[in-house]
Amino acid sequence: MSSWAVGALTLEVEHRRAGSDGGATLRVRETGDGREWLRFDCFERSPHWHLDPAGRDEITRLEPGADAFAWTSAELRRDLAGYLTRAGASLAPPPDAELAPALDAAERAMRNPIPDFDAVRPSSRRPSRGEKWSQYPEDVLPLWVADMDFPVAEPIRRVLRFAVDRSDLGYPIHPAPTDIPDLTAERMQRLYGWSFAPSRVEILSDVVQGMYTAVHQFTDPDDGIVVQPPIYPPFFGSVRKTRRRLDENPLVLGANGYEVDADGLRAVGDDRTRALLLCNPHNPSGRAFRREELEAIAEIAIARDWLVVADEIHQDLVWQGFEHVPFASLSPEIEARTITLTAASKAFNIAGLRCAVAIFGSDELKRRFNGLPRHIRGGIGTLGIESLHAAWRHSEPWLDATRAYLEANRAHLVDVVASEFPGIVFHPPEATYLAWLDCRALDLQPSPFRFFLEEAKVALSDGPSFGAGGEGFVRINFATSRAILDEALERMAKALR
Repeated sequence: MSSWAVGALTLEVEHRRAGSDGGATLRVRETGDGREWLRFDCFERSPHWHLDPAGRDEITRLEPGADAFAWTSAELRRDLAGYLTRAGASLAPPPDAELAPALDAAERAMRNPIPDFDAVRPSSRRPSRGEKWSQYPEDVLPLWVADMDFPVAEPIRRVLRFAVDRSDLGYPIHPAPTDIPDLTAERMQRLYGWSFAPSRVEILSDVVQGMYTAVHQFTDPDDGIVVQPPIYPPFFGSVRKTRRRLDENPLVLGANGYEVDADGLRAVGDDRTRALLLCNPHNPSGRAFRREELEAIAEIAIARDWLVVADEIHQDLVWQGFEHVPFASLSPEIEARTITLTAASKAFNIAGLRCAVAIFGSDELKRRFNGLPRHIRGGIGTLGIESLHAAWRHSEPWLDATRAYLEANRAHLVDVVASEFPGIVFHPPEATYLAWLDCRALDLQPSPFRFFLEEAKVALSDGPSFGAGGEGFVRINFATSRAILDEALERMAKALR
């Protein structure tokens, strides 16, 4: 339960009876004696509100399909004094300057009951339509593909249930009428101080689609494309499957983790090298590249006249003490040659809903990208668009709680590896819920991936799939409940012993 005292009134939010028959309640009480004068039951089914003049309980139902949270907040902003009078309260409402932030906070709290992350168990994840939990037999714990095991944010769940209940699954309105471009621009400005015109945003099905499309539209077969392994496997696919040349600039593993080899980047490729595919935050190493590192990359990209395609899908998952710097935000000159790809899918765990955005540094970049007709790329579903909107507009409290849980898991993983995994080295990730474990000193046979799968019944991601330098490594996904993580780590430690 959360509450906000504003003058003579207290706003109190309670989540009642989880599921479709319950929901959030906002109570308006008298601060002194706690008497309830108004109650707004923003239930998923049959939302309604109460007033209580002279001890009577008068109920008014909201229109079916109305956003009960938005309606409640708007009505109390508009005429709280009138509602209090109707309820029989002789109380002066607080000034708007005090009421508005309290109502904003109350609306966020109503929309976002925080799930019980600790309650997740294998039995609650199986059976699953997703590949994470269906790829391996039931005796294997899957900590591989980059999905989280947590319940989806309530604002996202509500829009999905609302669409299904109303059979509202027709063709989406796309692209012009959706406010996703405006929402994207507002969010990037608020979080990172990065400003751009909403007209430079294009909605995609996913980030990988954007990468393939950019390579196809801006380069020719046999042109060189720079990638920096170890790297997320689709980076290689977008080059090889479009018959471009792979120009590798491997990251350098130093005492404090992976670093960009700027000297190697200056020398890589030739005059047919056209583009750089950048992953920041970096998958699998978990690096959140510093501004000076990105500026060094930018200087080289400008000197070599490269397009930069920046995959920034993990931008919302950066840990305390570190920050995400959008590559395109470095300068107008670098922005003009950058296509930024991102989505809500990683941070809000909705990858299966297939919706992402591309942010273009110039109108010309967008025009050339869209030279590949949208119907070749494939359409975006209504549920993906609505879920991205619900994530970025209403689900930040859920994300805050999720980040806190993941940070605790990260710290726990650091402790367990140090104490129970002798010979395994890893640098704690600065971002992402992925950790890159260096098992080379142990010479695990036939490979670390097969060893842990066969001896510990834990499925990790195989290092060589991330390219040069991945041999002897595995990637572990710690975005799960502490109980599942502990069981997996104990199995791995036992296998090592």
